[in-house]
Amino acid sequence: MVRCVVAQRDYLLRLIEQVGQLLRRVIHQREQQAPHEALQSIMAACERLFGMEAVQIFQFTPDQHFDMLANDDIPESARDRILMYAALNAEAGHCYVALKQPQLARQSFVNALRLTLKTRQQFPVDDWPSFAPDPTQLLRLVGEAPLDADTLALIAAANLPGPSGL
Repeated sequence: MVRCVVAQRDYLLRLIEQVGQLLRRVIHQREQQAPHEALQSIMAACERLFGMEAVQIFQFTPDQHFDMLANDDIPESARDRILMYAALNAEAGHCYVALKQPQLARQSFVNALRLTLKTRQQFPVDDWPSFAPDPTQLLRLVGEAPLDADTLALIAAANLPGPSGL
């Protein structure tokens, strides 16, 4: 039993490291003004993170994605996987801004915000990973357009200023 838990933890750490490398590639591609390539790298990172093809992944809602990634025996690994996915969503938002697709950008930023705030509620905040998106920054990126009640509740629970308070 102990051997199985150690093997699972090692696997999850390698997975997070691999997706982290892909996230660094995404950031580099975006900074090099290559948003299309960055979006392709985001898709590859999501496929690796979820262990399924993109067409399968995107049949689920972001809340279902959260539940899929949270289903882990090791809370820190679940937290890190969710935050990695939130970071990938935030990067997708930046790519869509560069591609002048504001609706897709906003939805990506909202997804990143929701994932980050739900993670804060359900997992330890101690030793928060450096790649975790900053909710305050995400709120600025989301903008002034109205948000759904669930997202507003997450914002309120985190004691963050609502969109009108930005």
